[in-house]
This record gives sequence, structure tokens and C-alpha cells, in this order.
Amino acid sequence: MRTLEVAVGDGGGRVTVLTVPAAEGVVTAGEVRVLYLHGTFRHAFRNLPKTVPMAAAGLTVFVPDYRGWGVSSPLLPSEASIQEDALAVWEALQRLPPNHGSGLPVRWVIYGHSMGSAVAVALADQLKAKNAYCALVLESSFTSFSDVAYAAVGWVGRGLVAMGDQRMDAGALMANVQPPVWFLHGEQDNTVPMHLGRRLFELAPQPKTWVQWPLGHSDLHTDPTGRYEQVWRDIRSACEKQPA
Repeated sequence: MRTLEVAVGDGGGRVTVLTVPAAEGVVTAGEVRVLYLHGTFRHAFRNLPKTVPMAAAGLTVFVPDYRGWGVSSPLLPSEASIQEDALAVWEALQRLPPNHGSGLPVRWVIYGHSMGSAVAVALADQLKAKNAYCALVLESSFTSFSDVAYAAVGWVGRGLVAMGDQRMDAGALMANVQPPVWFLHGEQDNTVPMHLGRRLFELAPQPKTWVQWPLGHSDLHTDPTGRYEQVWRDIRSACEKQPA
């Protein structure tokens, strides 16, 4: 594993990106890379266990910490700063050469977990006209912060969110993204109830895929059946079939 540093904005801001290489020995028809946009409560290092099945499936994973998380520049983050970081990292990663000079085509997956799913949708919306990614993968996703708050504490939570400016309104953008879109969710998710993910799924364009597990909010990668890794193999295979 290695780290990259990405400059953001004009004020000397810096985003640190962890790089997790694809497992050796996996036969692929190209190189598929994942931009992993994490959620609120865990920085990049704490999210590394979720990258293990991705790497085992033959994908190289890049995990940035937004400013205000981990060892990236200190900042009181906002929705705008997080989205700025995601776009800056995306643009920096596009300049990386293929691994080991293989010459194989490079395709990209945008993946977001929890809060990161809304960040991923916003990034995908910005890139939709460029045919820039081969799949959008949303895990433990939701329609908006206010819907999550309402599901947790009713109208009081929605009122509190309305007083701020952090909307994370993935539902408003979902119909605009470039498919295919994959949705992964836990049936026992007590942080983002599964019905919010299903609601976002209904708003997404075709083709789209829904996969659920009898697990929670942040532990789908612990599935002992290997199904989580298989989903990532399926995503990689679907990406390899698309034109570079």
C-alpha cells in the first residue's frame, strides 16, 4: 500500500489517498480501478478492511480522506468541500499511468459508502457527459440527509437538517447519472434503513442491480459466503466488457 497527495483549491489544502493494489494472480482482461468515497464516521485507514474483497476480485482501490478526516489537511468540512475533494482526487487519478506499463485499458468504478454514496452520485452527475466511469456502486445509500434524519428521529431530525446547509440530496441527482448502477445494502442496517436505499434504487436509470445481505451498515464485506467479493468480480467483469 502506498499514499498519494492531491492538492485541493488555492489555499494549500491537501487530500491524502491510500492505494490498495489488486491481488496478484487474478486474471483480468483489463485494469479496473475503484475510487472509494467513504462515509462520515471512519477515516481511510479504518475503511481498509472493506477494500480486501475488492482487491481480491482484481481491482485496484484508491481511498481518499476528505479534508478534515485522517491525515488530510485540517478543515471543518462541508458538503461543498467534500465534493470539491472528490472531484480533485478524481482528476488527479486520471493522470496515473497503467500499472506496470501493461498497456491494458484502464476503466474506473465510482464507489460510495454511506455518506460517500451521496458524494459518489454528485461526482457521477458531474462526469456523466464524459463517459468517464464504467460503473457506479452505492453501498448503504440514501435519498438525502433529511430522509435519514427523519427515519431516525422523525420530523425533529428533518427540521434540524433543514436548519443547516448539508443536504447530500442524492435523490435529486440519481436519474441523471450514467448507468450501470449497483446498489448494495444490509437488511439489518440501523443507520440507513434499507427502504431509503430502495427508494434511491427506484430513481436510478437502467441498467441497475440491487443486492442485499442479512447484515448491517458497515459490515457487508464480512459476509462469510464470499458473495460480497463475487459481486465485485461481477462488477469488474462487466466493466471489462465496456469500451475503454
